[in-house]
Amino acid sequence: MLHTKWGFALLAVAAAATTLTSPAVAHADDGTENAGILGTLHTGVDSSANAPINLTDGLVLIDTVVGYDDGAAAGTGLVLTASGIVITNHHVVAGSTSITVTDPASHKKYDADVLGYDSTHDVAVLQLVGASRMPTITVSTQPVSSGASITAIGNAQGGGRLVTVTGTVTQVSMTVQVTGEDGTGSSTLTNLVGTTAPLVPGDSGGAMFDNSSKVIAMNVAGSTNAHRPAGFGIPIVTAMKIANAVVTGQPNSTIKLGRTGGLGIVVSTQSTGAPQILQVVPGGPAAKAGMTSGSTLTGLDGVALSSSDQVTSILATHQPGDKVQASWTDRSGRDRTATVTLGVAPLA
Repeated sequence: MLHTKWGFALLAVAAAATTLTSPAVAHADDGTENAGILGTLHTGVDSSANAPINLTDGLVLIDTVVGYDDGAAAGTGLVLTASGIVITNHHVVAGSTSITVTDPASHKKYDADVLGYDSTHDVAVLQLVGASRMPTITVSTQPVSSGASITAIGNAQGGGRLVTVTGTVTQVSMTVQVTGEDGTGSSTLTNLVGTTAPLVPGDSGGAMFDNSSKVIAMNVAGSTNAHRPAGFGIPIVTAMKIANAVVTGQPNSTIKLGRTGGLGIVVSTQSTGAPQILQVVPGGPAAKAGMTSGSTLTGLDGVALSSSDQVTSILATHQPGDKVQASWTDRSGRDRTATVTLGVAPLA
């Protein structure tokens, strides 16, 4: 078992941004059913700090707001269609309330909606708002072989530019034990492509491609051992299957579609009984309804609340824009009720 650092979810401030995802479990195949729907990937990014960079078509830079303005995250994405469907790692966008995507070739910025995600396989699918005629990647339909040369590209260290590293495939179908970027938590990723490419934070969601400029895997993790650099990727055919299921509206036990509704509050997870409201987002749905920090949320959508977990479960059944009935007791002890129009919850 090779121990590595997750390292790519975030460059830092919010704890929610480094939350680990579950193991990846899909195995790569020849991917023929996904062939022919993508465009072309042009290579040649110069990783030298002083050299001009030839920006790579089909790769984009991702920045997120994590939670309710508590932090920020950075990563990379792969463009699948000219209309702006993008895949990245779930851990790049986990905990986010808003996502901004930059096309480094044109410098255009786009807001991104989450079409769906699979946290078990660490893949998220985004739709860029207002995008058209975007350059796209081409995926390889050939099996990945040990010893093959690869080039990996990503938004290294969240620096806002694409950086290239090279390496060779060391093993396919690898199982890797990983921890969060901050060294906490633990998870197991399976059936990964292992390489000697030294991936760093920010590379997540970027591309590993072969010498024919075709993507073989999506960056997901890197080694903590400076003397033994390594980078790991999710086979691109695995990511494509998830993307196709999301786009065609076929959720299952691991694939979830869209975002869920949010109240714009942070509740205590430590206390028992009806959840205590620790924070109310200014201008959010709860604030507009009159909720304040220090209140107790007693009911939601017709359910009397006895734990904070119920809030999450109830909101998971609603989309942004839905209306729900909420009841709470304010700091003065007054019982209040209002109909709340839900906003966007942080991505699970």
